[in-house]
Amino acid sequence: MHHTKITDQFRADFFKLVGEAKSICITTHMSADEDAIASILAAYRLLSDKYPNKNVQVVYTGEANNRFRFFQSFEKIQFVPDLSDHLDKFDLLILLDGSNYYRFTPKPEKIKEFQGKTICIDHHSSPPDEFDLALISPQVPSTAEIIYLGFYKNVSIDKPLAEILLLGILGDTGNFSYLRPDQTETFLTAKRLVEEGNIEIASLQSRYRTLEPKILTALGKFIKNTRYHKVNNWPDFQTSFLDNDFTNENNLTDKEIGEAAEIYTAFFIRSIVGFSWGFTIRPKSNGECNVSMRSLPGSVNVRELVEQMGIGGGHDRAAGGTFRESGKILEAKECLEKVLVWMKENKPVIE
Repeated sequence: MHHTKITDQFRADFFKLVGEAKSICITTHMSADEDAIASILAAYRLLSDKYPNKNVQVVYTGEANNRFRFFQSFEKIQFVPDLSDHLDKFDLLILLDGSNYYRFTPKPEKIKEFQGKTICIDHHSSPPDEFDLALISPQVPSTAEIIYLGFYKNVSIDKPLAEILLLGILGDTGNFSYLRPDQTETFLTAKRLVEEGNIEIASLQSRYRTLEPKILTALGKFIKNTRYHKVNNWPDFQTSFLDNDFTNENNLTDKEIGEAAEIYTAFFIRSIVGFSWGFTIRPKSNGECNVSMRSLPGSVNVRELVEQMGIGGGHDRAAGGTFRESGKILEAKECLEKVLVWMKENKPVIE
């Protein structure tokens, strides 16, 4: 059953499936951002509190990002090479902050073949895959806030939980800078979390917004590789990339490259005068390349772009995807060229 709004019926359906399950897996998308981490930690807290005797585990495809180690129950997350290798241990799979199987595992067909029940809670606009129960609310700016509104709005919240939920909200709203006029309820949510958790936002963020030296090295290369483009019918845009030679020479991990790309897209894409949108492309150790796109209102709908290219999904203003070719190690420059060729043959969706 697919829900788009938080209702008593959704909560009843959710707890019915959870109550019937013997072994539950909570997971989120690969290349987890702040909202993804917050969502799985908040969901784990919800279920472990309500069902202390159930087997509830958090399993995630990817490397540990230890900058989030300060948050309650972070040590419970099992970081594994591939979630799909562990699915046979569970009869309920809860997928958070994503509604497409390919975002959770390199083998998305394994989720489709999963014999248990599935629940999805998400806020992205991309057309979803199939689940036994889904709550997908694009009008809410973060999955962490959906969990708050669905399960915690009318109950007491302690400091560790308030910090977790605020982590997700601050991350996916860019410290509220991405909010639309129809999303002002988020300010009320944040107000309650800050007050009940007695949280100073600057102090909270100083605990997890830290940088390893190699991330700064990668960020410097992203800045050096910045390029500006003009393509007929498209608003002018900027790009940057890292190539395989650079990442190999500097022994950069996927996590370090991803963090540098995240900082570059957050602080430099959409910030250069005359360039209302842009994207980064970065290599992965498995031979794939990830793309992250950002845009300003009134410019390119980047979700439509990656969906039409068939490489990913996300939000209208922030989206991403993956280039992959079986048996081939891709270079960021060739993936960039693929985007440029596609743009020359297609028109943008401007919103």
